[in-house]
Amino acid sequence: MESVKPSVDQESIVALLREHFDLPIQDLTPVQGGLVAQTLSFRVSEKEYILRFTSSSMDASYQKEAFIYQHFASPDIPIPPVFKVGRFGDSYYAIAQKMPGCGLNFLSQAEYQQALPNIIQTLYAIHQVKVHEGHDFGGFDDHGIGVFPSWKGFIAKINEEERPDGFYGEWHVLFDTTFLERDLFETVYKQMLRLLEFCPEERHLVHGGYGYNNILTQEGKVTAVLGWFDAIYGDFVYDIARIDLWPPYGIDYAELFHQHYASNGIPLPNYRERLTCYKMYTGLDGLRFFAKTNNRKFYQATCQKLQGLLTTSSLKA
Repeated sequence: MESVKPSVDQESIVALLREHFDLPIQDLTPVQGGLVAQTLSFRVSEKEYILRFTSSSMDASYQKEAFIYQHFASPDIPIPPVFKVGRFGDSYYAIAQKMPGCGLNFLSQAEYQQALPNIIQTLYAIHQVKVHEGHDFGGFDDHGIGVFPSWKGFIAKINEEERPDGFYGEWHVLFDTTFLERDLFETVYKQMLRLLEFCPEERHLVHGGYGYNNILTQEGKVTAVLGWFDAIYGDFVYDIARIDLWPPYGIDYAELFHQHYASNGIPLPNYRERLTCYKMYTGLDGLRFFAKTNNRKFYQATCQKLQGLLTTSSLKA
């Protein structure tokens, strides 16, 4: 797989940190995991921090995470305080407080099951956040303003070319230069559009990548919700679909969330159609990403998931 993470050398990293801290930088250590950020931990005196770098082509400005921390962090939604964000060469960087706990991918099955109720409750709390009134959907900027006039418009845009200097850019060339299969992509896209008719134009805070190592837990409790780059305004079922697409230990997240929302008096009309629509959207984005980064193994696994979704959704039609 071709890396999309920036590679900032240690000497430059230390020089950057010395601009922000008067005391010595200690225990500077790479942190494993994640696909797009070069991540390191370090300590200054008794305080521990996380430093992250992302390529400017990823559109991952950490100002957005700072906005989310300032407006949405609460005891029910633990978000690390962001102390400093900026640009460093061709990368964006952020310095945030290091939170206790470990990522979900590192939990045993027993540990995961212990944390599962709080994982569900924390995502529920995110979806209950009061966002500003408006008619903006999809990804939002560093000031919390969405960039799409409709939720369905945001989802439908997955097949369009993107701006030339972005990560994907004019990505349709991947159909000719990589193993990205046009027929499969277009077939899934057409079925996704059919299912999109069942999806509501609702505005909730949606994390966009909940689960995996974006969640830290300790002793069965969620201690941090990380990775807010893909946060959006829209239908909260989108979050459930993403985590249910690759469920760890065979957990039926779709059913567990259905039960949780029902117990809180929240109806979920057309739930299965919405889930399948957003799983297809996530899968299509995965096909693009894995083709661009030359990850054939994950690409093939995503193809299999999408083929299964096509089969089951066609049977229900």
